[in-house]
Amino acid sequence: MNLNAKHSAVNLVSKSFLIVSFSFLFCISCLNDSFGDGVKMRFLFFPSSIQSPSDIFGLGNATPAQSALSVAGGKSLYSGSFYASKVASGDFGFNVILSFSNIPSGTSLRICLNDPGCGVQVLLYDSILSTGIANLNLNVTIPNTYPVSVGGNTLNFALYKDGQVVSQRSASFIYDSTAPTLTFSVSSGSFTIQQDLSMTCLDAVSGCMDLIYTIDGQTPGLSLLSDFDPLNIVTGYIFPSTLSVGSGTTTVQVIASDRAGNISAPISATYTITIPPSSAPTVSLNSITNGTTNGSGSATSVNWTSDTAGNYFVVPNTTSCSSITPGVTIASGTLGVAGTQDLTIPTGSFSEGANSLKLCLLDSSSQSGSFGFNVTIDTGIPNLVSTSPSSGAVDIDVFNRELILTFNENMQPNTSLSPHVWITYGSGGTLTTLEITLPASATANWASSTVLKYDLDMILPEYTSIQVKFPVAGLKDIAGNSITGDGSGNLNLSYTTGGAVSLKTIIDTNQPGCFDSVGSVISCTGTGQDGAYTATPTAQVIGTPTTLGGYTNDAVTVDSTSGLTWKTCTQGMTWASGNCSGTPTELVWPDALSSCASLNEKNSGSGYAGLKNWRLASMEDIHTLITFPSATSGYLIVASASFPGFPSSALNQRFWSSTTYRPSNLNAFVIRNFGARAFTHSKNSANDGFPYLTLCVTGNP
Repeated sequence: MNLNAKHSAVNLVSKSFLIVSFSFLFCISCLNDSFGDGVKMRFLFFPSSIQSPSDIFGLGNATPAQSALSVAGGKSLYSGSFYASKVASGDFGFNVILSFSNIPSGTSLRICLNDPGCGVQVLLYDSILSTGIANLNLNVTIPNTYPVSVGGNTLNFALYKDGQVVSQRSASFIYDSTAPTLTFSVSSGSFTIQQDLSMTCLDAVSGCMDLIYTIDGQTPGLSLLSDFDPLNIVTGYIFPSTLSVGSGTTTVQVIASDRAGNISAPISATYTITIPPSSAPTVSLNSITNGTTNGSGSATSVNWTSDTAGNYFVVPNTTSCSSITPGVTIASGTLGVAGTQDLTIPTGSFSEGANSLKLCLLDSSSQSGSFGFNVTIDTGIPNLVSTSPSSGAVDIDVFNRELILTFNENMQPNTSLSPHVWITYGSGGTLTTLEITLPASATANWASSTVLKYDLDMILPEYTSIQVKFPVAGLKDIAGNSITGDGSGNLNLSYTTGGAVSLKTIIDTNQPGCFDSVGSVISCTGTGQDGAYTATPTAQVIGTPTTLGGYTNDAVTVDSTSGLTWKTCTQGMTWASGNCSGTPTELVWPDALSSCASLNEKNSGSGYAGLKNWRLASMEDIHTLITFPSATSGYLIVASASFPGFPSSALNQRFWSSTTYRPSNLNAFVIRNFGARAFTHSKNSANDGFPYLTLCVTGNP
């Protein structure tokens, strides 16, 4: 446990004095164990050599302000992700709005990609902030040499003060440098009826944005008037859902842009419409099923409509409807009455890639109507291009719940993925690897046809090896080809979490008495002991149990000092009639993690009490809660009015923390009920003569 990191928000006049003082306190607390579990902890005091007992921390009895940042929005934010876009210089960049609170002099802001804390990667932005700044609207340019992945990335923000991270945030970031591709629904040609055109615009990473056309011979054009604003139409018009082309010869030119500001080259098609004296059949394509296939899955079929009865033929698109022969016919039949029909297309003779086809219908006068369509044969296996976090990455932010997978081709948008998460801890021959249960509220969301975002809806433990296993049966391309997995049929993503940045205010212990070296009560005046100070450095402000937003069965206790919200009842106990009752559940450490994470799925995914980010409390969280309200506190280490029914008895209950003991990560820190002693215990044991229980918390961060 890193006490320096934990208390870095407190701006003491002498940081070295704070380290010595708190190290001394921890030693005194540990010495208490030598008296045995049956002896009540009577005292906790500071060294008597403190020169200024009235203000030992140099705070003037004021609560230190905590620096914080949050992502407030920006022109580049769309549907929960930031998108890079082209700027006037030709580079890519993004616009972001950040909000700050309690920014002291000398605080710097760093922005980077794919580097939690921005301590290793090349920085996109690094600047000292103005003291007390509240908001910042930034246009950030990405140099063309900057290491960024096409598709999903993580945008990182960090506040630094005196060389340490005091606050950090991250957001999903999509990078796309490829322009969209366009296809006309009807190819160039001569026709005997009006043609109704539509366009297919494909941009697998950032999605299509603008579709502009001309029919007067000019080239359609778009331009950027101001960085990160929508593109302006220079020449042409917005392409409608359907563009009708009538008699005569018409050349249609079209361009497209995507959300990244990439503009396609214009494509064109020319249509010569000669309407005969009598009406030719009107034949139209309604839909195509499995238009992209690997040939071994479900059949490909087209649904089409004709206003005239007649004979129909499916032929290569280059074949004229007036010169069909058996040698080129792929499928044929008779439509007895005008109407709609489903037609199965045999694909056995098709070649790999796009096969351009045409359906012709000939009426009794041999007048024809037709429509074109494509059937694509794809037997290639899709590949994983990148992941965020990248496989093998270390020091990943535990509060970054979102995994991003980018593939090399369009995938089936399967949102029912059920990955499995395994954690490994220990060393040498004592390694433990086991699965932790994700909340049912963990969800898959496809940001585009190639980018999968998976929200674990769980705060993972610190300094732990993580392996996420995605079943490859749920990761298929449009043609139905599954991505290659391991021998068990899984796509594996492995990484290691780092420590959590979690700065909290130090509270007074509420110890009321002072004692001499043999434990006798003495006057506190001039002793420098803990009991000589009131509300120093900060008084604990914690409420009684309450419910939020109409969730009447979900009792929580709000600590205004730390910014944390606690589940009032220990896991296994229930809230009823103003009290926690029942028997708390004894859990091993991995099950304690899953138990708290399961609170995120409550209330149909809104979370317990309507809150999210529930997690097993860390040692930093627990230290903000401990209080000693009397000289004989004994087993009561929390404010009893705030946690009625709290397990406090001679059973000497232990409470897990999520904090791993780094010298031997087979163990985690726990805190004992009697005297609030902190020690370590095997993560695989729920009872060694004493029960190991679970406290759940959310907030900050």
